[in-house]
Amino acid sequence: MKNLSKNGFKIVEGVYSKQEVNDILAVIASSSIENSFGVREFLVDHPKIAKKIFTKNLLEIIKQISPNCDKAIKSIYFDKPPSANWIVNWHQDLTINLRKKKEIAGYKNWRVSGNRVSAQPNQAFLESIFTIRIHLDDCTKENGALRIIKQSHKQGIVEIKEWINSKNGPERTCEVKQGGILLMKPLTLHASNRTENNKHRRVIHIEFTNQELPAGLVWKEKVELAPFRPKTN
Repeated sequence: MKNLSKNGFKIVEGVYSKQEVNDILAVIASSSIENSFGVREFLVDHPKIAKKIFTKNLLEIIKQISPNCDKAIKSIYFDKPPSANWIVNWHQDLTINLRKKKEIAGYKNWRVSGNRVSAQPNQAFLESIFTIRIHLDDCTKENGALRIIKQSHKQGIVEIKEWINSKNGPERTCEVKQGGILLMKPLTLHASNRTENNKHRRVIHIEFTNQELPAGLVWKEKVELAPFRPKTN
């Protein structure tokens, strides 16, 4: 996983077989989210899908990235159907989701909207997080594949407006085949275009960390990995 640390991203093809992808899509089709384009707290609200996602292959990759990682802390199901085809501008993933607001040193930019609470932790905490994007369709330049700036995570937290005015660094379009995954650090600058071929671009975005929250803060979403790992004698 040296490329993940060095470049801020890594594509791994063939993590899921065709049958495993079909099994995940079958559960999605049987739920109320099949025609949705953005579903938050995806794993918590759809535990049957979680069982299909945390395969031996994926768990091994998580272990290679972070041997002590024990939980997922955010999950989102994305699609870009013709009815909801949007552009995502350049950004970094800077927030975590919590159950309630509590002023704690190192946490800022609090946002409270209904039952959703988010905050930006310090940079060291953000650097402990890694993202896995599971591709349920072939993801190409024509249907909104993620664009990233290689090694941009090494710049730390950037001012997006200032960065855009002096944009530098090689851009990469991360085309990934169905069943492949994209690993990414949250500080890696990324964006995506609209789809141009009227095809689905179904992706499951999951964030992980081995860090614990300070006293008084509670994850809005947390999925323990232990139940999915093989039991050892």
